[in-house]
Amino acid sequence: MNQPIPARVSFETSDLMLASFLRCRSFMLRGIKRQNGKTVFVFDDSAPLRQSLLDYANDGTVAVRSFCSTMRDLKAITR
Repeated sequence: MNQPIPARVSFETSDLMLASFLRCRSFMLRGIKRQNGKTVFVFDDSAPLRQSLLDYANDGTVAVRSFCSTMRDLKAITR
């Protein structure tokens, strides 16, 4: 008997800087969508991602050039 595949739980944010931070922390971007006139970045939710959210809120670090490059790339693909 086939078991249904559980749906992935996702984390969504419209914050470009947070999305860039998460990408710099090696979290895969699973999708980009438009919602209420805003761009929303979709990531798989996980305990490590939640820890990175706390790190972001507490001035966690990522490489500056990588962050700027990632931010520029995300901005370009949302236009």
